This record gives sequence, structure tokens and C-alpha cells, in this order.
Amino acid sequence: MAHYLSVGCKNRDSKTLGFELEHFVVEKDSLATVPYMADKGSDAPSVEKVLERLKDYYSECSFEKNVKGDVHLFGLSRGKVAISLEPGSQLEVSIGPACSVPEIDKLYRGFRSELDPILDSMGLTLLELGYHPTAMARDISLLPKLRYEYMDTYFSETGKHGICMMRATASTQVSVDYVSEADAIRKFRIANALGPLIAFITDNAPVFEGERITAYGGTAERAQSGFVVPPRMARMLCWDDTDPLRCLVARGAFDHGYRFTHYAEDLLEAPGIFLPEKDEHSDPEYLGFNTLKRVLPNEYLSEELVLHILSLFFFDARFKTYLELRQADSMPLEYALAYTALISGIFYNPKAINYFEGKFNFIEPASIAFAKSALRNKGYEAEVYQRPATVWLDEMISFALDGLTPEEVPYLAPLAELVSKRRTLLDPLP
Repeated sequence: MAHYLSVGCKNRDSKTLGFELEHFVVEKDSLATVPYMADKGSDAPSVEKVLERLKDYYSECSFEKNVKGDVHLFGLSRGKVAISLEPGSQLEVSIGPACSVPEIDKLYRGFRSELDPILDSMGLTLLELGYHPTAMARDISLLPKLRYEYMDTYFSETGKHGICMMRATASTQVSVDYVSEADAIRKFRIANALGPLIAFITDNAPVFEGERITAYGGTAERAQSGFVVPPRMARMLCWDDTDPLRCLVARGAFDHGYRFTHYAEDLLEAPGIFLPEKDEHSDPEYLGFNTLKRVLPNEYLSEELVLHILSLFFFDARFKTYLELRQADSMPLEYALAYTALISGIFYNPKAINYFEGKFNFIEPASIAFAKSALRNKGYEAEVYQRPATVWLDEMISFALDGLTPEEVPYLAPLAELVSKRRTLLDPLP
């Protein structure tokens, strides 16, 4: 029986949104990074201590073994809100499925109303930025999970920026639904094609590896760590140079006749990195560069294993049982919600889908890479897909306004203002 990896269709007709916002946990005064664990017997603050004090607000706790075999708290959840940690101990809150942007706003503020007093009492705060503002990646401790050790080892051989991606980046992710395979593929292609424009307008990384980004006042060509300092879009640069087989754009995404089966085959033919624990007494199994098709049994895969495989690929836009857009930096709430409104207004607007599908019928991965480079170097002066970037951005705002409900329209205002004034989050408005 052949391998089968399903990304599924839910056939849901109502609008649903997923929202994920990653934060750096830092010391309030110095903005220094805070480790997951404090030294044994130390009173120093840690991310683990934050979760321990927060857990009374949540109905479920996720405990896992660390690399030494000790059990620690790594996640919390209740209803539509879940808290988890990224490899560099970035704190991520996931919200959804939600029916509207106001619902996400309410749930997020509820999460912060419980968390912020705990942080204040410990002398800590959260930062929403695309890249860590005070630390270099090599100085940030990796979350003590064996799976992250495996990923770190693997990514050290596939690109130059894996260490930066895992430890020092943070994003805003928005997920949208689809009602059929055809609808999913249309939205998938549009999400990939709009990706460079999304990354540009949500760029929120003023510092990279301890150096100010060059387009916004920086003068250093290289950081002390040896990495080249980009003019813009540092977080996206890190992802683009992590692993070409599981980042960037899925192979063949713009080919005629592309289907879920092509996406699935692409995943199964890529290196597996590791398989999840079989039970609470076992460790993840390191696969390295062995492909999933080679190491997995020749049979249908369990839902748990399917979800694991899907989660280990980090394309600009990726499928789970929904479509996740991954191009945006972590941003302050008003901009993160504005971005959510932008995506909702476009991807649940049939007019926008039809328009952009027609505009992007010639796109290929090389065009997307060129668009990223043009926007990184020229900003609003860039040409993207043979048109001025400003034309695309104005159209995106216009379609989003048309596709939002009256209660959602005000949420778009912060991004709409940036675009109208030809500014970015890193350019203070006059």
C-alpha cells in the first residue's frame, strides 16, 4: 500500500481565522534575553517560572522531557488559546479558530491581562519584534528539547542562518480556511505570490545580530558574529537561508495541475530530521537526511504522524488542515491585528481571489525570490512582478477593505496608514 499523506479539506463555508504571535521574553530594564531554565537553586527569572505561575489560568498543561530526561512544563492551553515555546524560548500564543478579528483581539487581551502582572512582578516584559534586539543568535540558549537539538544539527548543514532562525526570530502567523482542494490551491498560490509584499509591509526587525539594519540608520556591513547585515526583512532572510527543501516555496506550487498529492510527495521525499516519540518513555528518533519515504513503513500514516510531518516544513505558506501564512514579523498588537484583517479581507473576498489569481498566472519561485530581493533593497521604490510595489500594496489594502465586515474595518487602519504614507513599521509616522 502506497504512502499517503493527507492535508485534508474541511469543507467549511464560514470564515475562520487562526492567529499566532511570538514574543521575546526579556528583562524590562536591559532587554536582555531570559533563558528557559534558571540555574538550580537560583532566584533568577526564567521562562519556565513564568509558565509555572501562569498555569492556574489554564485547563491543560504540556509536560515534556528535556535533553537530560527531566520533565518540564513547555505549554498551556484552554479553549481557543494555547501557549507554547519556540526553540529560543520565544513565547507564542495561538488563538483560534476564531470567527472575526475582534474575537482574536478579545482573546489576546485576556491572555495579556493574566500574563503581564506576572511579568511585572519578575521584572520582565514581552517584545514583539522580528529579530532579537539585544542578543546574537549564538548567545541564546536552545530550548532543552531533544527534537530541537536534532533540528539544530540538521539545519547547520543546510544553510547559514538556521541558528538565527531557531533562536532569534519571531513572527506573526495568520491561518485561513478553504472549502475544497481547488480553493486551497488557489489561496496557496496567492499567499506565496503576495509573500514578499507581506514581508515588506510587516518588516519589524530594526536590529540584526546586534547591528542596526542598514536601511534604517545602520552602517555595519557585517555583524560581529560574521553575518551580513541586510537592509530590510532580516527575519525573512533567515528563513530563506535555512533549508531550501523545507522553506521558501513548495516545489511545483505554480505548476499546472498541482494538487495536494504533489505537496504530500514533496514532503515525503525530503529528509525527515526526526520522528516523534512513540510513547512517554521513548525519545524522538533522529533521521537526519534519510527521507521520510525511505524510513516510514509502507502503509497509511496515522493522523499524529501526518501532523508531525506537516509541522516540520516551513514554506512561506504551508498546509496543515488549514492554510498558514508565515511571512510576517512579530508586531505590536495593533499591527498584528491589522495584518490579520488584511489577510482576512483578501482571502475571504472572492473578488480579491479572482483578481490576484489572474495576476499571478505567470509566477514561479524565481519571481518570488526576485521580488523579495527588490523589496529588501529598494523598499517602496521596488518593481515587483513587473509593476511598482506601491500599486500592489494599494490594491491589497483596497481589496481588504472591501472584504471586511464593518466591525473589522477599523482594525486595518494602522497598516493602511503605513501604505498610504509609504512608510513601514520601522519609519516613525510624522
